[in-house]
Amino acid sequence: MEAKKTKKANLENKRLGFFFVGLVMTGSIVGMAINYTEASADPYLEKIVHQTLPDEVIFEIVEEEEVPEKLDTQTPAPPMPEIIEIVPDDKKIPPIDFTIIDEDPVIITKEPEFEIIDEIIYESVAIEPSFPGGDAEFANFIKSNIVYPELASEMGEQGIVYVKFVVNRDGSIEQVSIRQSVTESLDKEAMRVVKKMPNWIPGEQGGKKVRVSYTLPISFRLG
Repeated sequence: MEAKKTKKANLENKRLGFFFVGLVMTGSIVGMAINYTEASADPYLEKIVHQTLPDEVIFEIVEEEEVPEKLDTQTPAPPMPEIIEIVPDDKKIPPIDFTIIDEDPVIITKEPEFEIIDEIIYESVAIEPSFPGGDAEFANFIKSNIVYPELASEMGEQGIVYVKFVVNRDGSIEQVSIRQSVTESLDKEAMRVVKKMPNWIPGEQGGKKVRVSYTLPISFRLG
């Protein structure tokens, strides 16, 4: 059995009315929106915008100048003077106890006595220096050690060479030199023999052994 619709329950008759109501409401909303847009648009502001904004906006960038750092040129404060405490004259200073000082004992040593040595070279003294054994031994030493230079013999060179030297306090020989020359070869041989001599008996002056300058003649003769 099919149910029948009443006229009150049938909505087909009211569709056209709803359509017109909706159309009126939509038109009202659109109109309100248009009016609101036109009311909010200010022609004066719009004119200012069009006048101030060009077609192409150029921004100029200005470089900032570097500001040099300021040097601290302030003069440093002078040093504070040292505070010196002034002690009044009437203030008593406690005595110092030296017994509490622990130090090594000071040993006083006697300085060694040095003998003053006479460095003078005497030309003449009370007791002249001499060859050990006397003149005979000196003559034997010269004959045994002298070598006549071959070149001097071939050239016929001969004569007396005077050799000067110093006899020290211990009898040693030093500062050998030629006082009177003959030839170079004979001078060298005479000096060689003198330097080879043993220690002499030193000379004396005032009871002390001294240094003495001595001159020795050495004769070169061809047979």
